[in-house]
Amino acid sequence: ENERICFILLKKDMTQIKFGTDGWRAITAEDFNVQNVLRVSKATADWLMENYNNPSVVIGHDCRFGGKMFSEAVAAVMANHNIRVFLAKGFVSTPMVSYGTTKLKANAGIVITASHNPPDYNGFKVKAHFGGPALPEMISRIEALIPDNFSCDTDIKDAGVKGLVQTVDLEKMYCEHASRSFNMNAIRNTKQLFAYDAMFGAGQNVIKKLLPMKF
Repeated sequence: ENERICFILLKKDMTQIKFGTDGWRAITAEDFNVQNVLRVSKATADWLMENYNNPSVVIGHDCRFGGKMFSEAVAAVMANHNIRVFLAKGFVSTPMVSYGTTKLKANAGIVITASHNPPDYNGFKVKAHFGGPALPEMISRIEALIPDNFSCDTDIKDAGVKGLVQTVDLEKMYCEHASRSFNMNAIRNTKQLFAYDAMFGAGQNVIKKLLPMKF
């Protein structure tokens, strides 16, 4: 019942992982699997430990298949490296993770998303401490640190017991920031009509909260 599940990537099955524009993307259940996500997470954790004392990271995922599973696997790796984790509650957009990274003063942000890629893709984005995309030197170092194989206990409950994984409501945080930054009452009371299609994306809830429908 309490059996631990460890995912081990054997060297003969090793996938070469390369970061492109703003992250690594691959087809889910092919190259983008838990095994490879653990490898990238390990490299990112090692980079954080190299560059910061008592580092912290914000982690979130979008609406793609397996997002929660992948983000919890990343969180477990970080916690097992004694890195403090702010794990998003539910699915979130990339800007929410970026804002959360700066608001919580984390050293990095990680988003499990493939952005505009087709639905069969997923991805691993790394955000720098300032909320924007990781700088080229950071990405190059993370790539160099990716191990050929890595195994880890991915039980997020065990990681949480260590007190290193904290669930945070990034969507609420983002809505509050938007409300402070814009005159939302003026926007809501305008006679202009807005049409919005989230296309099942991670922004589907925040728009309804900021601009509730009047019909």
